[in-house]
Amino acid sequence: MRLTLIFILFAYWGFAQEKPIVFYNESGEKVNRRKFIEAKDYSKNLDLYFENDTTQIGLLVTREKFGQLDESTFENLKSYLTELTDKTIDSTQNIVINYLTAFPKKADNTKSSSTWNVLDKDYLKKLHKIADINQFWINSPESDNLEYYHQNKINWIADKESLFEKLFFPYEIRYGNFILIKPDGKFYYYLGEHSKYEIWEKSKKYFN
Repeated sequence: MRLTLIFILFAYWGFAQEKPIVFYNESGEKVNRRKFIEAKDYSKNLDLYFENDTTQIGLLVTREKFGQLDESTFENLKSYLTELTDKTIDSTQNIVINYLTAFPKKADNTKSSSTWNVLDKDYLKKLHKIADINQFWINSPESDNLEYYHQNKINWIADKESLFEKLFFPYEIRYGNFILIKPDGKFYYYLGEHSKYEIWEKSKKYFN
């Protein structure tokens, strides 16, 4: 049965109480409410909430993950990026993806434009000094808020086939994620709110 995301990063008591709520930890194991609350740690995980027809679900998701794309999947990803951007992917370069999720929606903004420092001019300049990097700005096809994220300056490109969602981000969370991918297909990602300093620091450690 398809789950519908109803709240993100909200405490469980914000739910309507007509339906029972069940909790799962980062390993997908069912836990009680107390253990779920004790395990919440924004530096390490995000608490996401869903519902289906009969049940409410609280789920902890690890913010950082290391993995390996198999050769076929990685080649498909590079071909997809080339198709989206008209930018040839150099197989010797590292890849950095700045991925913008669909949340918050346009109606939720209280400011005319974002002050997120990943959008600062010096972000890319310093990033390219760290390693040989091919960088891309990708947004969820459900995002309606690109003007807020400086669309006039940033070349946001929609993940029109939702490939990044399928490979890396099955759950929509607030703000952006970033992905670091080595030429051999090994990857690291970080979910949720972050700064340019975190991308620089992680890139230094991962690519060098």
